[in-house]
Amino acid sequence: MRRGLIHWNHEELPPAAIDARVARLQAAMREEGLGAVCTYASFAQPAPLQWLCNYVPYWSEAVLVVWPEGPPALLVAGTPRTHGWIRSVSHSGELIAAPRPGVQLAELLGRMLPAPARVGVVALDQLPWSFAEPLLAAGWGERLVDATAVYRRARQPGDEAERGLARRAAAIAAGALAAIPANAAQASTLLAAVDLAARSAGAEEVLLRIAPDLARDASLQRMEGDAPLGTRYAVDCSLAYKGVWVRDLRSFTRSGEPPASWVAAQDWFERAQAQAGTADAAALALDCPGTLSEWTLEASVGQAPLDPVASSTLPAAAPLPAGSLAVFSARLALDDGPWRRATGLVLGQGALAAGG
Repeated sequence: MRRGLIHWNHEELPPAAIDARVARLQAAMREEGLGAVCTYASFAQPAPLQWLCNYVPYWSEAVLVVWPEGPPALLVAGTPRTHGWIRSVSHSGELIAAPRPGVQLAELLGRMLPAPARVGVVALDQLPWSFAEPLLAAGWGERLVDATAVYRRARQPGDEAERGLARRAAAIAAGALAAIPANAAQASTLLAAVDLAARSAGAEEVLLRIAPDLARDASLQRMEGDAPLGTRYAVDCSLAYKGVWVRDLRSFTRSGEPPASWVAAQDWFERAQAQAGTADAAALALDCPGTLSEWTLEASVGQAPLDPVASSTLPAAAPLPAGSLAVFSARLALDDGPWRRATGLVLGQGALAAGG
């Protein structure tokens, strides 16, 4: 749950950095001959719009229209009542109150673009019907194309401003996990301490999952009730700071120092994350202390803040360029039980947080 309004700190994220992101997308658009690229956003699907104008809707919907030249137009569902705040935290051109955003999007495109123009939509197959239906009714159907690949080409690698926000987010996550009480015996005690520490440090969203007893089940779950902690457990803290998401997953033991197998696993993990962006499953499993049960590399390349881009089960795809922000996760089957770890990293540069 998002709590508290986002404040835009221009030193953390200069307007010029956002302008450069838009310019990268515009260059990719012109290569594809697109008259516009639209990116839809809701509370659950904020990533492209947030990256391109720094706005995340609160329990609402919005769509950003990027033209081949000039500043984008931002259509926000609702009335102008919140426009003062939206202007204070976002960076775009025209801000349009759109109580019926799908209808008004179709009208804007019809007014601004010539009839032959093609319009790209990021994650076209995920566009809600309330947006798709007015576009189809206005005759845009055959001229709508999926612009996810175009967006991805512009999206990665990240810029230094985003890497700075990610480092701050990673430090918050690491500090939150360090706040777990040594005597915690119940999942609720642990999760409350992690959530409090993360939000007190500035995280605006915190999603926690836990495997309360690794000896019984290493699957991570969102807790709806409570559960006793086993001797060994794992906690996954995913959080957002100024719209930038990271994940920190660690395994814990309540019986003193980590076992030697975990120390060896962490050494392997640090070596593996250095090649996570380019290696396949066989290469990552080399020198693994046990069995590499699964691994995943995630990055922001679509509507979600983090999408899997490579894994032990996904087919090989185009690798992300050096400098891309990503999250590397792994699960090992060791002789004395399972071990889990995940951390944010910059491909080619290493972990975001010290000790990560």
